[in-house]
Amino acid sequence: MGDQDDGGGGRATGPAGPDTRAGGDLTPSADAAAGAGPEVEPALSRRNFVVRALAAIGGGIAAVLGIPVVGFASAPGWQARTPVRLLSTSIVPTLRSSALTSVGKLTDFEVGVPKYVKVERPVIDGWVQENAPVGVHVVRTSEAEAAVFDPHCTHLGCPVAWSTGSKSFNCPCHGGVFDRDGEVVAGPPPRPLVRYETRIQDGELFIGALREGA
Repeated sequence: MGDQDDGGGGRATGPAGPDTRAGGDLTPSADAAAGAGPEVEPALSRRNFVVRALAAIGGGIAAVLGIPVVGFASAPGWQARTPVRLLSTSIVPTLRSSALTSVGKLTDFEVGVPKYVKVERPVIDGWVQENAPVGVHVVRTSEAEAAVFDPHCTHLGCPVAWSTGSKSFNCPCHGGVFDRDGEVVAGPPPRPLVRYETRIQDGELFIGALREGA
């Protein structure tokens, strides 16, 4: 309310209304509003940084996972004078043994039909000597003879398996193919399958050490 006349010539003072002068204006000034603008920029910069960091991390993970896949897919096309081998020998060196070990009676094997068997051999693993299972492919070549092969491809050491359909030893890793005699037919293997020394005593087939160069 405003001032009222009290009848005595004086003026009564009522409650003061809102101060509408420039000094009491409650509306934010244009300068204050303008000054609040730049405060949004740091938040946007932090957001951009996080987005870019996540994109970089995602790209790094994709590269780490993608390079081995590309390398594996293109490996069959690699050409080298001396093929790279993951294994220095066709079998684990600690499983080598020169002891005569029986793989069964010669009559257990059909002539011309390769057969995979596992035998226990005395081997030395570091300073521990014990019997360990060793797999071999046995091919009876005649009524009185047989050849015994180490079952690892001479390319990178992957295990080979005999296929009755193609009548060959096939490597699933890079397409190495060997015939019944262990000779290379196709693929990257640089040499034939490694043979064991063999001996037949009283109708029983024994294997000895891997042949020189294995």
